[in-house]
Order: sequence, then structure tokens, then C-alpha cells
Amino acid sequence: MKQGSSLKRSPAVWIWISAGVVILAGWFLVRTFVIASYSVPTSAMEKTIPHGSKVLVDKLNHDPIKRGDIIVFHFPVGDTVIDLPEYQSLRPYYDVIRELGRGNADAGRQILLANPADYPLSIRPVYKRETYLKRCIAAAGETLEMRDEMLFINGRLQAWPPESQTYFHVITNGQLFFFFFFKQKTAYEITNGEDVRPLGNATDYEMLLTWKAREKMLKYGFAQKVSPEIDSSEDVFPYDQLHHWTRDNYGPLWIPKQGASIQLTSLNYPIYERIIRTYEGNKLDMRDGRIYINGREATSYIFKMNYYWVLGDNLHGSQDSRYWGFVPEDHMIGKVSKIL
Repeated sequence: MKQGSSLKRSPAVWIWISAGVVILAGWFLVRTFVIASYSVPTSAMEKTIPHGSKVLVDKLNHDPIKRGDIIVFHFPVGDTVIDLPEYQSLRPYYDVIRELGRGNADAGRQILLANPADYPLSIRPVYKRETYLKRCIAAAGETLEMRDEMLFINGRLQAWPPESQTYFHVITNGQLFFFFFFKQKTAYEITNGEDVRPLGNATDYEMLLTWKAREKMLKYGFAQKVSPEIDSSEDVFPYDQLHHWTRDNYGPLWIPKQGASIQLTSLNYPIYERIIRTYEGNKLDMRDGRIYINGREATSYIFKMNYYWVLGDNLHGSQDSRYWGFVPEDHMIGKVSKIL
């Protein structure tokens, strides 16, 4: 009797099991190929996307990527990692070999490879790398330049997103600053006393502000001048002796576009070297000032993919293209469609 009863119930059980499998398969397909939610683990996009927020990412309809889009992608230089918790993407492999070699990546690589116990390596395909979220500020075919933290695309000045933030040198009009600050902190979006530092007199301060807050300060007459604090460190991509670029004075830099051709020179070789060799799969080297691709001398190159230049909206608190270069289109996961 028990066996017969079990057999009678089995069709219904199988229907429920089949329905569950279909639902799970559908959920997996949607999450893999259509849309998914991601948590934002850092403050690199403050205040546009606060630390700890979640976003919905459209994986299906993200093409084309345009300037201003917030995109999610696999970390481009995450192909090789030092497989220890204190390294990974926190201290990328390519940064470490430059540090070990005191600026000479090849020398640093030899030091690292000679000490496998201290630097265990892991090689990862694109889909196994960390997921990053940044804003595209220059798309394929565009030319980017930053002058004293002002952004120019194709020679035209661009406004930063209103919620993006950076450090400003604020010269006040001499009011009782802290009284004003505490009364107006909501209006000026200052949420932490550590975001304001006096600069040795009664009127000058260093402040972490959004660009929208900067405009409010000037509009309401609280400040005489609100100008970005400029970082003059040259420790940025492409890490050579030819380009004396900094975090806030960068370029001009052309972003490669599929099918477009460039003339190869010793000056642009360090910029496009990784694209040609690693992302587009060519053998590339330079000997006696001449460039060779797949064993043949080359004076030009036609790009196979589109590339993008990305920054975090927290302009002085983001690991982005200024430190590791271009994002290839085949590393793209999707475009942020909604901030939750």
C-alpha cells in the first residue's frame, strides 16, 4: 500500500521538481546573461554610489558604451596575481614588480620569480578576475586630457558628475567657519569633520566636497575661491620616462577604436604595448628603436577591439585607468541600469 501510494504521488513530485529546475535554470540564465545585482565594496564611486550600495547591471543591452556610462568589467591587469590575501587586486602584480625593480618591471619580475614562496603566483582567465565598477570618461576613438583636474574630451571642457568628489582648497570670506559648517553641513553635503582641515589661517581650508557642493559654496557667497587640490605625483600609467603625466594632469591620450590605425613610435609604444601584446594576442618587442609585431618590423597597427578609459567618481580615492590603463571591450560585464 505504501509503495502504491508513493507511486501515485510521484507524477506530482516530478512536476514540482521539474518546475524548480526550470525556475533555477531561468534564474541562472537571467543572472548570467541579462541582469544581475552587484554590491559596491569600496568608496571609489562616492558620492554617486556610496560604499555598500547595490546596483543593477544590464548585461544584455550595454552596447555601445558611451562616455558617462557607469560600467562593470573584469579587472584588466588581473591576469596575474600574487595569491596571498594582502596582494590580489589590493596590490596588483604589476605594481609589485615595479616596486621590487625600483621602476624597472623586468628586474622586479626576476626578483619575484626567484622567490616563489614569498610570491606565489596565479594566472587567471578574464572571467575569473575581480569585478570592477567605474565611470567611462572617454570612449573608443576619443582623445582625453586632464589639466589641473579639469577634464577635456576632444579638446572640449567637460563637467564632472555633480555627485563626484575631490579635495578642494577653499578660501572662505572670513565668517565663523565652524558655526557655518555645522549649520549648513546638509546643504554642503559635508558629513564628516575629517573632511575639513584648516590650512594655518582663519580663511583657508582643505575640504572633501562634491562638485555640486562646490557650486553651492560659490553661489551663496561662502567662499571666495574653491579650487581642486592638484596631485603632482608621476606614479601613473604608462610608468615610463617619456610621459610626465600625473593623476590630475594627464594626456592628451587617444583611446583605441576597432578598425582604427595608428603610427607606432617610441613615444606611444609604452601606451599601447599591453593592448597589442596581451589583449590582442601579438608577439611584440622593440629592438634598436624599431618595433616588431609577430617577427616583422611594423610602423603602424590596426586595433581589433574597442577600448575605454574609466575613472572613479571619488577622484582622489579610486584605483582606475590612471594606474592600469585601458579597459578592453571583451572584459565588459555590463552597464549599471539602476542604483538600489
